[in-house]
Parts: sequence; C-alpha cells; structure tokens
Amino acid sequence: MNINLKKDWKFFTILTLVIIIITLITTYTASIQFKLYEKGETQDATGVVVGVKQGTQIEEKFIPKENNLKKVLISFEPYKDSLKYGGEVIIGIKDKNDNVIKEEKITRNYVRDNSIYEFTFKNQKNSKGELYTLYFRFNDLGKYEEFYTLKTTNSNKFIENKLYVDGVEQEGESLIFQTLYKDNQRVLFFTLILIIMIVGTYIISTIIYYKRDIKIENMFLMIVPFVSIFFMITMPTFKNHDEYYHWIKAYEVSEGHLMTPTKDGILGSLMPGGTSEIAAPLEKNFKYKDIQEKMQIRLDKENEGILYTGTAAVYSFVPYIPQATGIFITRLITDKAYLVTYGGRIVNMAASIFFIYLAIKLMPFGKKILLIPAMIPIAIEGFSSLSPDAMTISMSFLYIAYILYLAFGEKKKIGIKENIILLFMSVIIALCKIVYLPLIGLILLIPKEKFKNGTNKNKIFNFCMIALIATILNLIWLAIANTYLSDYREGDSRVQVLLALQNPIKYIQNMLYTMNKEGSRYLLTLFGNELAWVEHVNLYTIAPYPLIAIYAFTAITDEEVKNKFKPYQLTMIGLVVLAVIILVFTSLYVQCTLIRADYIQGVQGRYFLPILPLIMLLLGAILKVKTTHRVENINKVVAITGLTIQIFTITQIFITNL
Repeated sequence: MNINLKKDWKFFTILTLVIIIITLITTYTASIQFKLYEKGETQDATGVVVGVKQGTQIEEKFIPKENNLKKVLISFEPYKDSLKYGGEVIIGIKDKNDNVIKEEKITRNYVRDNSIYEFTFKNQKNSKGELYTLYFRFNDLGKYEEFYTLKTTNSNKFIENKLYVDGVEQEGESLIFQTLYKDNQRVLFFTLILIIMIVGTYIISTIIYYKRDIKIENMFLMIVPFVSIFFMITMPTFKNHDEYYHWIKAYEVSEGHLMTPTKDGILGSLMPGGTSEIAAPLEKNFKYKDIQEKMQIRLDKENEGILYTGTAAVYSFVPYIPQATGIFITRLITDKAYLVTYGGRIVNMAASIFFIYLAIKLMPFGKKILLIPAMIPIAIEGFSSLSPDAMTISMSFLYIAYILYLAFGEKKKIGIKENIILLFMSVIIALCKIVYLPLIGLILLIPKEKFKNGTNKNKIFNFCMIALIATILNLIWLAIANTYLSDYREGDSRVQVLLALQNPIKYIQNMLYTMNKEGSRYLLTLFGNELAWVEHVNLYTIAPYPLIAIYAFTAITDEEVKNKFKPYQLTMIGLVVLAVIILVFTSLYVQCTLIRADYIQGVQGRYFLPILPLIMLLLGAILKVKTTHRVENINKVVAITGLTIQIFTITQIFITNL
C-alpha cells in the first residue's frame, strides 16, 4: 500500500474534516453534560438572598470535598417577565489567601431563561479541604432596582459553608450551588476511547481507500468486528434492550432448559445466587462505576432461587444457542457472574458476524444492501449483546442471500443438499420470531428451471413441504409460548385477538393510524437514532440521516439490481415485506397493547431490520437512477462513511454511561 498524500489530499482532507466535526460535537456533548466531572452534593432551596440592591456584596465561603475543583454551578431565582430586575454582577472566586482565581461579569440575560449559571475557572488540583470564597458584587444595576436573586438554603447539610451579605454572616444559611471536580480518570478513558476510534478509523479507511478491488465482505470484516468490540466494551451488560431478561433466558438454556419450566404453579427456572444480583434494578441507571462492585458477585449454587425471564419466555431456545454456548464455556473458567455475561456476548457477536459474512459472500449482487444495515448502530447493539436479535438479523440476512444465490447464482440445480439447507434455515428463521415466518415465501423467487424436472409443480411442492414443516414447528412452539404469554398478559391477549377478528376494519385503521403517528420514529430508530434500554443513548442526526442517505443512494444507483427481477419476483418480495410488517404490528397488538388502546404499542424500528435488505432491493429495482461514479468508489464511500459515524456512536455510549 503506497500512500500518496499529495495525490490523494482530497480524501484525507474530507475524512479529517468529518472526524474533526464529530470530535467537536462529541467533546461538547461531554462538556455540557458534565460527564467528565465528579459532581459535589447539592440541596434544595428554601429561600433567597433578599434585598440585592446596587452595591450589595455577597460572599460564600466553602470547603471542597475533592481535589481538582474546576466549576461551580450557581442557582439564581429567575424573574423572566419582571422589568425591575436586571443590571450586571461580577462573579469571582478566591483561594484561602484571598488571591483571585477568576473574575467575570455577567448580565441578567445570562440567567434569564436558565437559572443555573456555570462558572468555570482554572483547575484547582489540591482543592480538597481548602477554604475558597465565591463572591458576587452588584456594582452596576443601572436603571433596575434589583438583580436576579441568589437562591439559599437553611439546611445544616453543609455546616462548614458560610454566607455573608455586605460583611454580615447569615446565620445558618448558605447559597445553593454545586461544585464540579475534574475527574482525571474519566478524562483519560474518554480521551483513550476517542483516540483509538479515530486512529482505527484512519487505518481502516486508508486500507479500504488504497486497496484495489476490495471485496464487500472484506470491508465488513474490517469494520463490523472492530466496532462491535467497542460496543461491547463501552455498553455495560444489561444496558441493551431487554438484556436482563435475555441473560436469564440464555443462562436457562445453558443449563439445558429449552423451555422455561413451571413448578408448583410458579413460572421460572432455578438459578444460582448472583444471577440476578449483577443486574441493576430496571429503574436505576447502570454506570461504569457500578461494574467494579458487580464484578465481585459470584454464581452461588448453594443459594438458588427461581427467576422468571419475563417476555423472553415467549421466545424459543433457538436464538439463544450462541449466548448459551458462551455462558456454558465461561462458567467452566470462572464463577464471576458478570464475566460470564461477557462469555455469552462474545459468542453471540462471533456467530452473528460469521453468518453475515457468509451472507455478503453468498449474495450474487447488491452486496452493499447487506453491508449497510450490518453497520447500523442498532444492529451492532444486537450483535454485541445477549439479545436474540443478533441471531434473528444475521440469519435473516443469510437466508435472503442464500435464496438469491440459488435463484441468480451459478448453481444450476437445487438438489437434496440445498433443500435440506433451505429447510434448516427456514425452521431457524421461524423459531427466532414467528413474525419473520413469511420470509419462507422468498423460496418462490427461485426459477422453476432450478428445481427437479424444471416444472412449477416441483417448485411449488418443494416450497409447500418446507413451509409446512417450518409452520408446524412454529405452531407447536406458539402453543407452548401461549402459556407464557397468558401468564404475562393475564388473558388480555385472547381479548385482543377477539376484538381484531370481530372488527377487522377497525383493526386495519388502528394499524394504519399507528404507522402514520409513529412512522418517522420507526424510521429514525431503525437507522440508529436511539440505542440502549431505560437510559437511552441518543445519536440524534449524525447516525440515522447519513445512513438513510447512503443506503437509498446505493440502492437506486446499483446497476446490478436494475432489471434483475421479473415482475412476479418483485411482487413476491413485496408480499413478503407486507406480510412481515403486518405480523410485527399484530404481534405487538396481541402482546403489548392495552385493551382498546388508540394505537398499537411496543413497535420499535429495529423489528424491521431483518426485512430492510428486501425493502432496499425493491427500491433499487423500481427506482432506477444512473450515476457516473465508479462502483468501486461508491463501495468505499459507503464503508468509510459507515465506519466514521461509529466514532460518534461509541463516544456517545461512553458519555452516557459515565
């Protein structure tokens, strides 16, 4: 690889500018959220400093609890609509020797709409236990009677704090303010994560840019494992969607329980102590600081208890096989419960990456249509967690690719081997989630000439046999799962089904209304606008919009997709997509929607990931746009864009969990 900066300065300039912009946004996000600081305690306001006139001087003497005092958040009482409050105030801070550390002047507009004022000064490395003075001089109020009043408290929480107004101590009172201490360890880890992501992005992007005829599947292997590892490192276990329940279910499977058992009317598996203790309560935000404590918790067979997997009980054991395998192997090495969760995560990630690699490799055309959704943050969240979404997404991609390989690849005839593979994959897809059962209909995309005797009769027979076996197995599981669903919904599910059957028109209206009401949210969350569970990681516009843009552009300009499908094949793809969408909404209508609710609840954008490649294939086949750009260059732009976005994604995850 011969790097030529003089010749390729445009590429490196654009890449550098994009990384700088992302870095600026990331560091600013950390700054305004005070994530790189340890916050001191604060208390509720009980009053205000009265009579703040021109010439008033206020001092607050306080002793910091930690070193590296860097900021103070000062609380003012806002009077937004009053004309008598205004003017200027000088705010400053002095050390124990009355040396001024910093002094600045502000007007009422600084605190008019936001009563918390952030006062930043030089880092005080050895501030712990030392005396500091925060002071305010109201020297110039101009035409105004008073400045906005400072909030106070008469609490004895900080008895060492002393408030003085015009030199007179206010007995038992203190200003409301909060100290912020620069956390060097947080800064170090944040900087390290950011640098590694930037350097890794430069290295991978440079390799992709300079390597000629680089295959899409090799781009995938450079990008997705790299990003997935950082997802796993930065996103603590149990922060991903429903990961606590998936952990219990996967552990259950690792001990040989293919179904959640019921004993003496109690639904749940007998689990060792420590299995649930490592998870934070669902209403509590789980942070990095909590991990050290959780690492000490061990699996205790002597202290077992029954744990219920919640909604995960409805799922079959199939999508939990990788996680359960990792958990089983890790238990042979350690009994530290939190480490065992990472055993499950690692194998789940490895399995999903392997399946998607095979899918991209098998795909006879339009390989980018599989690459881009594999780089979407919400997909990588699934790959790097204990979620069954990893198996569902990766197997769906592999299934789509394999059928297109059989339909359009060099394979001339479909024999016993191919039929067995199709049956096996169809059963796995069906048992991952029933809503994706219609994917089996893609078998009808395969031309009749590829089947034995080259007749439609043989094609339909093969399809019917595979679909029948997969459907029967799915119905068997559905009958089993209905027990868990009935327990979870306490009979509501049956009522929902009856309501839909009695008034199908109203149900269709409900579904259409839901799509109209929540459609934009589904689209944005599908492309990574929001990650995690309980405490969301918001990626705002940086992730979803560029990914939507490059995906749409790639699909409609892909020459390989144009004129590839016959009308009946496009119709079949459209019917499969429609059937999955209807089943997704119906499933959530039955499982999660309150009786007689105005719209269907619980639908999330990520549920449409398995059919996203099909939607883009349809888009590319119907909308045909010519481009003068070389295919190789488009491929590289797609890969590098998807990778660069992950700098913001990873750092945002890190910031959220500090």
